[in-house]
Parts: sequence; structure tokens; C-alpha cells
Amino acid sequence: MTEFALETTGLTRSFGTFVAVDEVSLKVAKGQLYGFLGLNGAGKTTTIRMLTTLLPPTRGTAKLWGHDIAADPLAVRRLIGLVSDETSESQSDWTAREYLAYFCRIRGIENVRDTVERCLISVGLAERFRGKRIGTYSTGMKRRVEIARALLGGPKVLFLDEPTRGLDLPAKRETWKLLRDLATSEDVTTFLSSHDAQEIRTLCTQISVIATGKLVFTGSAQDLGADLDTFEDSLIELLTKRR
Repeated sequence: MTEFALETTGLTRSFGTFVAVDEVSLKVAKGQLYGFLGLNGAGKTTTIRMLTTLLPPTRGTAKLWGHDIAADPLAVRRLIGLVSDETSESQSDWTAREYLAYFCRIRGIENVRDTVERCLISVGLAERFRGKRIGTYSTGMKRRVEIARALLGGPKVLFLDEPTRGLDLPAKRETWKLLRDLATSEDVTTFLSSHDAQEIRTLCTQISVIATGKLVFTGSAQDLGADLDTFEDSLIELLTKRR
């Protein structure tokens, strides 16, 4: 069994003559909270769409827990959870319990009630809100419900694409705490994609930086700077070289 939760080699995606993701190779160890950082339009979402089998690669390979994303997509889908703008479709007229129960039934999960409660507890949604309509929730609470949905079925790898986009500072800090707690309490590898330097620097020890489709850095976040200011200065230098 591989020691890596995720491995890619030369992963590439083109749209006509435009190369959105260009020869991306990376390795993510099991149990890691891994950061994938880049500006808007750098190729982060396209990479995640390939890794989660939503978009086939033009060339190159990627394996998740040893399963090839192109050759064995069904096995990959059983092992992942995904939170992104494309999957954030919380039904405002449903309660959190109803919403998660619906996805349990789709996925054929048994013990629906216990599974739903366990997931809502894991993301810290207070019991008094679980029977209320999602439309009455704050944006941060809605994001907790989406992360709970992604945790249904006990995924081995959780993909988070800009999970705090649109959140105010208190909600963003709450989400950061939730992600830290999940990294320590749940047996799940987390692949966090963001353009927020502070978010990545705060949460992740190992990171990759992508600019105009190509990786420009892979390694320890500390290697780019011991504090946030130095980290951001190093990022700016890396990102502007690719323009």
C-alpha cells in the first residue's frame, strides 16, 4: 500500500490551445493538511476537478490511495469528499438533518440518523440549529453543513476549494479552527486550495504554489518565510515571475 494519499505525475489539462494545468507533479502524505496556493485563475480549481474525477486530464496521471483517477474513477469517488462553489447547493428550505439525510440515502449509507448526527457534531454545528432551516443560518454555519456533507461516508481525502471564500473574518476564523480540529480528530487527508496566503500559512505545513498552470514551489511553508509578511513577500516574488 502506498504511503501517499495523493500522487500526480505530469498532470495536464488543456482547453483547445490554452493549457490550464501544465505538468503538475506532487505527493501528499496520508493524514496531511496540504495547502495548494495560487492566484485566481492559476489552475487550482481545474486541478481539483481532475483529482476528483469531474474532469479528465489531457495527459499525465494521478492516483488517490493507489487508485488511478482515469482508470478507476468509481473507486476514487468512494474515497473522497469535496467542498467547492460547484457543490455548495444547500437547500435553504431543508434543515441540516434533512439535507444530510438526503445525501446519505443517495450514497446508500446505513444508520442515517446516527451518521448525520455524528457528522454535525464533528463540524461543531450546535444541536439547537440542526432542526432549523438552513436558510436561517449564517454563512459560516452553512459552510459547516457543506463540510459535514463532504464527510459523509468517512472519506479518506477531503478536497476543499476556497472553503472560506465570501466569509467574514469571524466566520473565516471559525472555519480555520474547524479544519484544524478535523485534521487532528478525523482520519482524513485534507487538500486545501486557496488564494489566501494567511489561510494557507496558518493551516498548512506542506504546500505547493501554482502560477499560470505550473508549480513554482513545493515544500515547507516555513521555507518561504518564518512570519506572514516574509511568506507573502516570497509568494509575490514567485507569482510575479510567471506573469
